[in-house]
Amino acid sequence: MQMRPSSAPLKPALYVVTIEVAPGSEQAWNRWHEEVHVPEVLRQPGFLRCRKWKDTNNAPDGWGRYVCHYELTGLEAVERYVASDAAKHLRAESDKHFGYVTRPSRAVLTEVASFG
Repeated sequence: MQMRPSSAPLKPALYVVTIEVAPGSEQAWNRWHEEVHVPEVLRQPGFLRCRKWKDTNNAPDGWGRYVCHYELTGLEAVERYVASDAAKHLRAESDKHFGYVTRPSRAVLTEVASFG
């Protein structure tokens, strides 16, 4: 694991989850996602906030596309979360309820510059 100098400021990290949702399932998925899933994720250590976006264009096959930007205190918090039992449980719950009508993908982003 790479150590940062103690004088270096901690930069936030983004855990980006893109979810494609089958037509006809968006309303139920959105309700569960916003009322149950996101609040559970935000209770995990290091999570600061989540912004959820809907792509103005559907996937080529018509599935709706949503992007969640989870902001965390830093890369270490993302790494801890991804390896945690809580993350495994949350993914299993998502698969149990909506695995047949969703296609998730995940990415971790670190800030390289900030403007404005």
